[in-house]
Amino acid sequence: MPDGYATGRATKQSIVESAATAFAEKGFYGASLRSIAREAGVDHSTLIHHFGNKTALLLAVIEWHDTQAMPTEMPQDMSAEFIARGFASAAARNADKPGLVQLLSVLMAEAGAEDHPARETLQRRHDMVTTVMAWTIRAQREETGRDDDPLSPEDRAAVIVASWDGMQIYDALHPGRIDVPAQLETMLRSAFCLD
Repeated sequence: MPDGYATGRATKQSIVESAATAFAEKGFYGASLRSIAREAGVDHSTLIHHFGNKTALLLAVIEWHDTQAMPTEMPQDMSAEFIARGFASAAARNADKPGLVQLLSVLMAEAGAEDHPARETLQRRHDMVTTVMAWTIRAQREETGRDDDPLSPEDRAAVIVASWDGMQIYDALHPGRIDVPAQLETMLRSAFCLD
């Protein structure tokens, strides 16, 4: 049984990686499940068995993309400096995959509709990031005694995440005009009382 599970995981991983490339190059609507299956070296029926439909596959790609941004080792002391650098590094990795980031940006806009199948997943994704940022902001305000920001930690975190998303869209339209990772790190360092 374990070999079968390992093979199944490897097959799913191959499909997700092929889908990430296809979605980044051709967009969600331009990439076909059959071509993704072919690139992954599996039958169309195998892809459907593992993911069910295109939306589920896209959600798996988003999860895989986010996992790529996670640090391989977590330090004992999760300092604000470490967290700020980690998010800036994630933004730098995003800059290396502009097609995937553009697709995600379009998907987020579409998921504004309450019945969109990716809405809940994307809300959870934003909630996770804003929770980490808000926790860090609150801890740093308490540690430094600085509390001159009129926004609550949760609101400041939401503004930073919204700004990050917006900067990525701007960068897609005006490549290289702004340094998204540097701007994100500047916002985080300010919010984390590190400046």
